[in-house]
Amino acid sequence: MSTARAEMPSVAERSGLETVETCNVCHSDAIQQIDPECNLCRCGDCGYVFDNPRPNHQEIRAFYSQQGKYDSWLSDAAARDALWRRRLKMMLRHHAPGNLLDVGTGIGQFLHQAKPYFSEVAGTEVSDSAIRIARERYGLLIEHGSIEELTLPDSSFDNVTLFHVLEHVPDPVRLMRRCHQLLRPKGMVVIAVPNDVLAWGSGLKKLGKRVGLRAFRKFSRAAGIPKAGTSREIHLSHFTPAVLRRLLTKAGFEIVNEELDPYYAASGLWKLAHGLYYALHRMMFKLFGINRYETIWMIACKKAGSSRDL
Repeated sequence: MSTARAEMPSVAERSGLETVETCNVCHSDAIQQIDPECNLCRCGDCGYVFDNPRPNHQEIRAFYSQQGKYDSWLSDAAARDALWRRRLKMMLRHHAPGNLLDVGTGIGQFLHQAKPYFSEVAGTEVSDSAIRIARERYGLLIEHGSIEELTLPDSSFDNVTLFHVLEHVPDPVRLMRRCHQLLRPKGMVVIAVPNDVLAWGSGLKKLGKRVGLRAFRKFSRAAGIPKAGTSREIHLSHFTPAVLRRLLTKAGFEIVNEELDPYYAASGLWKLAHGLYYALHRMMFKLFGINRYETIWMIACKKAGSSRDL
């Protein structure tokens, strides 16, 4: 029988990897291994899917600080600027007047686009190379480190954004509690994460793996998710909309907007194809409340009082 624990999840580290012994969302010990080849587990109580064992914080920081890690972002700057404008337009429908903190800001493209719409903008980033590019390209002075480590004042921001950040962090509960602390009353948090458990694309990758196609060998037979470190990203968490809602609600937030993140950076015919695919899934979501797109988008408002334990 599983038990739910109030303490922080316990972790056993070894040689660049760490093993999680309780669920990072609900603290249950009902951890089920669903794909040992790709180190994937699922919580039997809340459904959260995660890598276990997984790269530790030092490994992740080194991975994202590699020389040339953001070269593709620079070469696709125009398409990525269009992506950030799409996200900014969606955010501005629900944002709180005032300032903005962008967590995991990368090379600072979003902050550069958002600057005219907020009284002040700030960003955090763990990658040395990304911080250097943000300074050289956009004149942005980014805080080096995670918001859990940095000494940022509580109740000092009106908006906090996390665009494809939550899936990278070792402890999503701790991060969301910290976001709650940093926000002023009725402040807004904006989150975008992959939907790689339920997306149609993951289903196709599972099928490709099961039939033995060479192009799909790095993906999980059970989930269609690549093993951490075998692709351009390291994702430790694999959220579904239900798990993300639970995480936000129990951290003291009230969800005010749920959508699909228009994450694609493309041009020409590829941009048209991505746009049509996004529109199809958005229509499905509006009509039936079903998200089978590659991403999840949520905006939530800080409730009065302190965050609750998860």
